[in-house]
Amino acid sequence: MRSLHWKNYLACFLAGVFLIHILPHVLNGLSWINVIGIAISLGVGFALLWIGKFSFRNMWTVVSLLAGMASVLLYAAVRFHVWH
Repeated sequence: MRSLHWKNYLACFLAGVFLIHILPHVLNGLSWINVIGIAISLGVGFALLWIGKFSFRNMWTVVSLLAGMASVLLYAAVRFHVWH
C-alpha cells in the first residue's frame, strides 16, 4: 500500500463532509433548491474523493472519509440538543 500525503487525507475528510450533506437535502423533499444542493454536494464530494485518491484498499482514506461524515453528524447532534 502506497503512502499518501496529508493533503489526500484532508481531501477525503472534506469529501465525507460534502457527501453526508446530501442527507438534509434528500430528507427535505425534492424542490429545485434541494436538487441543486444535492448536485453540488455530489459534484464537490466526488471531486474531493478523486483528488484524495480514495480507495477502499487504503484503510486511512476510508477512515478519513468516515471521520468527515461523523464530524458533521456529531455537530448536528450537539447543535440540535442545544437549540431544542
